[in-house]
Amino acid sequence: MATRMDVKAESVSAAGSVALPRVLRMFWVGSLAAFGLMVVVASIERAMGYSHFHYNPLGGARYEDLMEFPPVYRLVHTAAFFEGVGDSRVAYPPLGAVVYALIYATGHAIGLYVTMMAVWLSVGVLGVRRELTRLGIGGVTATLFPLTVVLVSFPIAGLLVRGNIELFLWVIAATGVWAFLRGRDDAAAVLWGLAAAMKLYPVIFLALLLPRRKWRAFGVGVATFAGATMASLMWLGPTMGVALRGSLRNVFGYQGERVSQWSLHELMANHSMFGLAKLAAMISGVPLAKLTLPYYTCGALVFGVAWFGRLWRMPVANQLLALTAFMVMLPPVSYFYTLVHLYAPLAVLVFVALDAGKAGVRVPGLTLTMMMFVPLCASFMLFTFPRVFLFGGLVQGAMLGVLFLCAVQFRFSAEVEA
Repeated sequence: MATRMDVKAESVSAAGSVALPRVLRMFWVGSLAAFGLMVVVASIERAMGYSHFHYNPLGGARYEDLMEFPPVYRLVHTAAFFEGVGDSRVAYPPLGAVVYALIYATGHAIGLYVTMMAVWLSVGVLGVRRELTRLGIGGVTATLFPLTVVLVSFPIAGLLVRGNIELFLWVIAATGVWAFLRGRDDAAAVLWGLAAAMKLYPVIFLALLLPRRKWRAFGVGVATFAGATMASLMWLGPTMGVALRGSLRNVFGYQGERVSQWSLHELMANHSMFGLAKLAAMISGVPLAKLTLPYYTCGALVFGVAWFGRLWRMPVANQLLALTAFMVMLPPVSYFYTLVHLYAPLAVLVFVALDAGKAGVRVPGLTLTMMMFVPLCASFMLFTFPRVFLFGGLVQGAMLGVLFLCAVQFRFSAEVEA
């Protein structure tokens, strides 16, 4: 419950502009410190010969995910497209496969990707800056806060280097959140339906419409998902039936392959809760092949109880945070770059903190929740030390679980409850 507190004199600078609330300053310093620690740890481990254990966002092969499929797309509109070339198969839902085709059709895939990233990040930084200045934050702070947070973000750096299609999914899903927060429910539903047709799991955002009884918008989202999927199957060809069977085989075949893996890469980079479930299964002697159905069943039950039992009546900040955390931790394959989706609920919490500061209220749990974003947006190498069986993916998976519980437990609102 939010409680009234005295407004601190430090909340206003000598120049008359509002200072960042303490919780935001803690998050800011923590993010910068995590980046600095990553540089130090990487330097030490490189000197000790351990650097092969970790992913360096500034080194290694560039745009691997983006440039994996050009040979496969020479076969588009044929059944051979779904067989792939060598080990490369397009393991994305139909609209995701079409997006790749559109990228390659430009003839400048890397240039398009980098430009898209630059424009998207610029829009985000400038948008947050505008809101911060509107709330009285000084221009320098309002600029440096979002800019430096973006620059030290490991998921963003890793996404850029890998060139994963997650960028386009992030743009569409986050724009949908922006539309929803401004009352444009139909537009939000269309965007979330398109995102779901690209990679399935953003369909969970449509749940935001249900407590507000936006039945028409919900139907629009479902129809958009179905329509985009059918249109994509028709375009991929050679027939809808061939395309449907091939897409299902590739998507779920890829998931099946990853589910059975227990490699260093999976332990470090995959923050899915499924990693913790696999660890528990291996300790208890449960075959991994029998784990998937119980895992999804338990996940659905946990989410259902949390959503209908408590989150349904919570503020939108809680609902968005819970949905996003659940979305990026439930799929058995959820690598570090999917954490970029957390920046939408993070931005909402930033403005909750600012509103609370202006109103002179304290929001219980907000500091803990904000500080959980620091390790989640940092490099998993900080939590990966194989010699002591510590792996970043497992650690960050547990942190996502804590973040979800924070959304369920605490009420993130600057309004004082009676």
